[in-house]
Amino acid sequence: MIGAPALQRLTDPWRHGRWRPGVQLAAAVAIAWGVAVVLHLPESFWAVMSVLIVMRPSAGSTLDAGWNRVRGTAAGALCGLAGVWMQHHGTPALASTLAVVMLLSFASAAAPGLRSAPVAALIILSAGGIPGQSALQVALLRMAQIGIGVGVALAVSTVVSEYHADARFDESCAALLHGIAKRMVAARQPADAEAERIHSGTRVALGRLAVLADGADLEARWWRRGDATARGPYRDKARLAARIFQDAVVLDRVFRQARDTAAEATWREAAQAAGTAIAGMADALAGRSTPPDLDGLGRCAQASRSVPSNALLAAPLSLLFDDLRRLQHVLGARSPSSA
Repeated sequence: MIGAPALQRLTDPWRHGRWRPGVQLAAAVAIAWGVAVVLHLPESFWAVMSVLIVMRPSAGSTLDAGWNRVRGTAAGALCGLAGVWMQHHGTPALASTLAVVMLLSFASAAAPGLRSAPVAALIILSAGGIPGQSALQVALLRMAQIGIGVGVALAVSTVVSEYHADARFDESCAALLHGIAKRMVAARQPADAEAERIHSGTRVALGRLAVLADGADLEARWWRRGDATARGPYRDKARLAARIFQDAVVLDRVFRQARDTAAEATWREAAQAAGTAIAGMADALAGRSTPPDLDGLGRCAQASRSVPSNALLAAPLSLLFDDLRRLQHVLGARSPSSA
């Protein structure tokens, strides 16, 4: 049927559970609007707008976006009040409005957390839309409505969050490491063009992993989970995952040079040891096992330094071994090798 693909796209979110973020956002919109109405705030949809801007699937990312929204709006409100003061002292309204908005636009390009500042300043400088309200009253109303929107978004995303950022991070990081391990032990090396495409996709995944790490660290600080003295453990995991990927890329280039040589069997053994160690670390991240024993990879790294024909393997294997030990330490366990 002609309409079958379109119907499938419409029904997929309901079959696979992707309807939850929509329900979560709709509930937050209704609650924010209801709170603003109960408090008799003029233009209650400003609270709704804040929900639409800051709402994310997880509490950590919502808090991050909400904080940026609040501080940007506060800076814009102060600058807007300064513009109103300039107008009261004879500065033409058009000139002061353009000057303030252009200055804040320039600042927001350098500091992404201030992206809402030009909008807030423009709203206050054009405050004639609320009869009987002074510029200061408009600024305070906007701050109150934004606070309601951010608070409702954070509460809803915390209570009915689709996922927690820490679990989502560990799952994504484990999948990334599993992919690296699988390619490392593959019997057939991909062509250069295919390998570059795979590496580009992995770099994109690492970028998404860094975003998840920020949200997970923010959630951990917000709920005071884990070691209170640790700073950014998920960022450390993301950084080490990126280093492991770089080590794997270097090893891949080294293995390509070993094709049809007498040392190929030895180098394939090293690839198997590296892939097994990375896969074991991925399973530990996913919670399916304890951190792996890295002795096999350590022996391969040590042996490569003592055999002249394997000298190219020494540096990348040692770096991979060191990065895996660091990741093992971040996970809170030590192998006999690291002891």
